[in-house]
Amino acid sequence: MKIYVATFDPITDQQIEQLKQIHKQTRKDIYLSVKGDGILTIKERMHLCIHACKPYRYMHVVNIGKDDTLISISNENEIKVRLGFYRLAAKGIRKQLLENEYYFEQIVHAQCKPQRALHSISVADTASMLADIHHLNRKLAHQMGMLHDITKNMPQQEAQQLLQHYNPEVLKLDPVIWHSYTAVLWLKMNMGCYDEKILHAIQHHTVGTGKSVYDRLLYIADKIEPTRHYDVTKHTALAKKDLKQAAQYVLDDAKAYILKKEGKHV
Repeated sequence: MKIYVATFDPITDQQIEQLKQIHKQTRKDIYLSVKGDGILTIKERMHLCIHACKPYRYMHVVNIGKDDTLISISNENEIKVRLGFYRLAAKGIRKQLLENEYYFEQIVHAQCKPQRALHSISVADTASMLADIHHLNRKLAHQMGMLHDITKNMPQQEAQQLLQHYNPEVLKLDPVIWHSYTAVLWLKMNMGCYDEKILHAIQHHTVGTGKSVYDRLLYIADKIEPTRHYDVTKHTALAKKDLKQAAQYVLDDAKAYILKKEGKHV
C-alpha cells in the first residue's frame, strides 16, 4: 500500500491541499501516516491528522506496515505553525492547537527574547497558581500568562503600522505599552485566539486598568512572578487572599516607583 508520510507536526493546510490534488489526479483513496520525531507525540499527531481528514472520506490515517511504500510530502509550513502561525495549520485542528496549548513554549521562545520568554512562562505558572487559589479557570490563566508579551519584541515601526491600520487611537499612548494592543491583534490574526477574557486581560496587563477578575489576575501575576528582581512577598501574600485589593496595591506600588525613579505622576 502507498502511504504518504511526513512528520505532521502538525498537519497543515498545505499538506491537505497536496493530498487533495493527488486524489484528484489518481481518483484513488489516500492513506497517510506520521513518520519521524516531533515536538508532539506520534499519538497526538495522529489524532490531529484524523480530525484534519474528517471532511474527506477518501483520506485515511493509518499505521505503517513493513511492506508499505512510503512517499514523503512537503512539511515546510509545519515549522511556521510551530512559530505561532496557526492559520497555516489544517482547518480542522486550529482550535485544538489553541485549546491544548500545543507549541506554546516554542512560540514564546520564537517570538520573544530569551529572558522575556522565561518571564512569560513564569507569569503563566504564577497565574495558574492564583487561579487555583481563587477557583478560576486554570487553563485560561495559563494561556493569558504565556501569551501576554507575545509582541513585546515586535519592531516599533511594525507595531506602528499595525496599530495605524487597526487601532490608531493607541498611537497616542506611550510606545512602551503598545505591545498590550498589538498582542491582541497578533493573537487574533495568527493564532485564531478570540477568547475575550484572554484578550481583554492581555490588553490591560501593562497599566492595570482592567476590572475583571482575569484582568487583575494577569496584572498581578505579571508583577509578582519569581524572575522579577525585587521583593514581592507582601504583594504575593495579598494576591492569595484578595485579587482586587492586591491589584490596587500593585498598581499603587508601581506608581510610587515611577514617581521615585522618573519623577512622573501616572
